[in-house]
Amino acid sequence: MYVGRSYRLLDFALWSRRSVIYMVVVSGLAIAAYRLPATAGFSVPWSVVLVLGTTVSLVAGFKNSQVFTRANEALQAFSQITAGSRMLSGFCRDFTDAANARRLIYRHLAWLTALRFSLRRPMPWESLAKAANIEFRRRRYHIEEDKTSLAEELRRLLGEEAENVLKSPQPAIELLDRQLAEVNGLLKSSAVPTQVYSELIKLIRDFQDQQARCDRIKNNPYPRQYAIVSSMFMIIFCTLLPFGVVPVFADMAKLGGVLGWISIWLTIPFSALLGWVYMSLDLVGESSANPFEGNANDVPISQICRDIEIELRRGLGEAALPAPLAPVNDIAT
Repeated sequence: MYVGRSYRLLDFALWSRRSVIYMVVVSGLAIAAYRLPATAGFSVPWSVVLVLGTTVSLVAGFKNSQVFTRANEALQAFSQITAGSRMLSGFCRDFTDAANARRLIYRHLAWLTALRFSLRRPMPWESLAKAANIEFRRRRYHIEEDKTSLAEELRRLLGEEAENVLKSPQPAIELLDRQLAEVNGLLKSSAVPTQVYSELIKLIRDFQDQQARCDRIKNNPYPRQYAIVSSMFMIIFCTLLPFGVVPVFADMAKLGGVLGWISIWLTIPFSALLGWVYMSLDLVGESSANPFEGNANDVPISQICRDIEIELRRGLGEAALPAPLAPVNDIAT
């Protein structure tokens, strides 16, 4: 998630420069088709381009609205997880002995770790593998999950228990099941009051709900029919745009003088500008549709989980705490 005041124009221009290159090439073809004798005067009626541009704007607006809803829901899920983690820590410290409190809290931290690693796994429809995103990530930031592994993190938090958890195909679910079994055991041994047991069960159930919510966002992409149609319409519009613009600038040759001589070549910068605006909107929407993949605009789940770990371990009275994950180049991950 970008946490600075605004992106630098140079960074955004470099990230989206491929759309400008595409528009410059298509604009050159439009000028050639208009000027070459074999196709002299060829153009696309401006009214057609205008109607198509209006349609593309509506489709892009709908797509970006839905993408924002997905990203906001993902952020809400982790906000709920943060609140539940604080409540769990308080109940464990206040109503169980030190050994049980530490075990329950560390298992919860292990669940957070397994969840974030699960959410960071690549999916076929995600945009992280696109050249623009790969290049931007290499130059500007990194994510914590690239520097370590789930096995290493779970062994740090769980010790010997980690080996059994790692055998499960879904470690996060396995950890919640183990947490539930231990809380049930505490009730049976009268180690916690019934009222506290009920609250702990509610918290575990809420963690299960939030994990299912995150899994739904991760495992179900923004409907591909809408995404593909939106991108297809965008490419069609941006391709036809210079062919509709070129006669407008060619008519300026009637003015004579230097402006008349260069007028048709103004098709290139103006078409590139308009096409860049439309294609950048589509690129931003596509890159924000999957809020857990590790892009610069995604939910900073690594930072959130690290902040929770620091807070919960400090509540246990520990002094040797991990360092917070500070934003890199104003990008929180």
